[in-house]
Amino acid sequence: MSAASFALSESLIGTAVPADTFILLETPQPWEKPALLSPGVPETLRQLLKPLLGLGVRVHLIANQETPAQTQRRMLIFQRSSDAGKQLEGTYKTWEIQVDSAAEMAPALAEFWQNNRRVGQRLTQAGQRHLMICTHASHNECCGLYGYPFYQDAIATIQQLGLTQQVHPWQISHIGGHRFAPTLIDFPQGRYYGNLNQDALHRLLTQQGDIEPLLSTYRGWSLLPKPLQILEAELFKHYQWEWLQAQVAGHILNQNQGHLWAELRFQLPKHGPQRYTAEFENNKLLSYQPASDKPASLTPLMQRKTG
Repeated sequence: MSAASFALSESLIGTAVPADTFILLETPQPWEKPALLSPGVPETLRQLLKPLLGLGVRVHLIANQETPAQTQRRMLIFQRSSDAGKQLEGTYKTWEIQVDSAAEMAPALAEFWQNNRRVGQRLTQAGQRHLMICTHASHNECCGLYGYPFYQDAIATIQQLGLTQQVHPWQISHIGGHRFAPTLIDFPQGRYYGNLNQDALHRLLTQQGDIEPLLSTYRGWSLLPKPLQILEAELFKHYQWEWLQAQVAGHILNQNQGHLWAELRFQLPKHGPQRYTAEFENNKLLSYQPASDKPASLTPLMQRKTG
């Protein structure tokens, strides 16, 4: 059985990578494994990023149709606006840095951090959606075999829907879960999807119609710890498309010998603040309940484990 066919029977929920910050570097292909060793990444940039790896910062390479033919480079930075779990948030704050050449990427990124992320001459706050589709074939062949054709289809679908000003498709280096190819991250929300097809893509772009085909591709939300991604998926299923407007905050309350207790707070535009607590065992959701209320009934989705 191939990795891709095996993944069709495997739960996707809880396989999004939690992160406080994503740094995405426009870099022409080919990309190596690991991506930062690719020839298009300047050594100065490599050295600047090395201390950030493993500190809640995810670094990826990105490219689009224009990348090979131009010397200018962009860096997209998605950063949560508060300490994890403390304040409600629904998206990452988004910054775009534009430079004239790859050699200028490291100095511009260093300036970005030193100036406490203030808007400067080369820095703008981006407002569009960015679909980051993994096509990193040198990391795993599934992402090249399934990811690249899906990226091409995404370009065509976005054009057909008249969304070229609102949604930008990109290729991205390995994001985890290559067995779920084609897989992507939808920024600035930071939601992961996998085992994608054209029907799911159309629903993701338009956010209309039956949500079930999209939910079957949902991997989780990188703003939340992996266990809470299972509970968040249940709420997504309950509130349907309205849930994409949710502001959330989640954190682990306690854990002991495979058991874990967590809390998820959220607010929707048409609802007041709400809070749920949940119990997990070995990454499986056992129960959840609204604060000071009776436990909610379990559904089959809750019995899935995180990836």
